[in-house]
Order: sequence, then structure tokens, then C-alpha cells
Amino acid sequence: MLAAIDAVVVHRRRPILVGVVTAAVGLVLALLLQQRSPRTLASLVTVFGLVLLVPLVMSSRIWGRSRPAMLVVDPQRRAFRAPSSAPEVYLAATAAVLPCLQVAMLWSSSGGGRALYLSTCVAWTFLAAVRVADAWRGTRLHLRPEGIEERGTVSSLVVPWDAVDGGRLHRPPLRAQHLALPFAQPGLVRRRGLGWNKRLSIDSVHPWFIADAVRHYVEHPEHRAAIGTPDEYQRLLTSLAGETYPDDNP
Repeated sequence: MLAAIDAVVVHRRRPILVGVVTAAVGLVLALLLQQRSPRTLASLVTVFGLVLLVPLVMSSRIWGRSRPAMLVVDPQRRAFRAPSSAPEVYLAATAAVLPCLQVAMLWSSSGGGRALYLSTCVAWTFLAAVRVADAWRGTRLHLRPEGIEERGTVSSLVVPWDAVDGGRLHRPPLRAQHLALPFAQPGLVRRRGLGWNKRLSIDSVHPWFIADAVRHYVEHPEHRAAIGTPDEYQRLLTSLAGETYPDDNP
């Protein structure tokens, strides 16, 4: 049942995100337009809490799910990309609602507390916008003929294949959310935006599978040009057929 819900959320993530953001904005407007009465404020805060509860509970499953040992073939972008993640959408929905609570606290506060809640509200709104934009894109991690790319809303990491030291690239722990890449030529790595992390986000794909796939293309440059085609993906699966990928959430 939950798997079916996740599949629908991934497929319909953009309409869902539009609906959540619209509802959040509506709740904020309702708060700003209401008479300043404790009863109305309490009712709106209760509504905010109930709206927040659903995506918050669903997003908690990001630590309790098994990730697939697969990549998605994307011929238009000439890439193999990590599958989109339903928990990413849940987290974005949670982040979109949280500023509403901050507005409620800001509305009910005064003096020094008001300044604190205002700054917190601005920070949460920025983080929510980044979360929603990242979830809207669907996935950040791509394997391309020229290298590995992780592109987010405010940052990007581009790692050419020749920059990776395949001999030191090992499988991470089964529950790892990031893959650290050992660099043979760190000068080739390009970072932009606010990001500083040297690790790849692998929260939607089996950590051992993605590590094996990256190592394969580091060690076999003759196959890189075909990345992004169905035939090459089948060849990759065949070459990794002898590997085992146990449940990453035993």
C-alpha cells in the first residue's frame, strides 16, 4: 500500500507540490487577514499542525525504506539518473508548511521575540523554497558520458570520470545516504553555488549498486560514450549481474 502511494507521489510530484505550496500560502493569508483573537489563532495553529503531520510522518520513512538497485535511462539528457524519491517530496511538503507555523508565532509575538521569529521565518522560507525546487526537479544525481553530475537548485557538483580514483572507490555502508568519491585529479572537479560537499547524495538508489556503476565507468572508459542509451544500460546490468545487493534496511 505504501509503495503504491510512493509511486503516485513520485509520478504526480509537481501537482502535489503546487497544491501544498498553494495551501501553505492560503493558510498564511488566512492568518494575516484574521482578527487578532486568541481563539482564531489557536484554530489556525491547529490546522497548521494537522497539515504538517501527514508529510512529516511520511517523510520519516526515508530512514526505513529499501532503495532499488537501479538507475533510470534518460536518453534525452544522455544520462543514467538516480530514481526520484517519494520521501524527497514529503520532506519538501513538510518544509513548505513549516514557515506557516513561523508566521503564526510571529503574529502572536511582540518585542524582541518578534524579531527572532521574523528572522527564523525568513530562513525557513528560503530553505523551503530550495527543498520544493529540488523535489520539483525530481532527482539530482546523473551519470553522463563526460562524468558524474549532481545538480541542485543552489549548488552543483561535476566530477569528470578521469578525476575519480577507481582503485580507492569502495562500497559505502548499506545505510549510507552519501557516497564519498576518492579523487585522483581533484583539480578537474567543478563546484558551483552554495555547495561545498564532495560527496554524492544517494538517498534514492542502493548504495552498493551506484558505487559499482561508478567504478565500472571509471575503469572502462570505452563504455562511457554510450551512457544514456537502453542498450548500454542492459550491458551495465549484465556486467554487474554477478554482484549481490542485499536489502539496505535489514
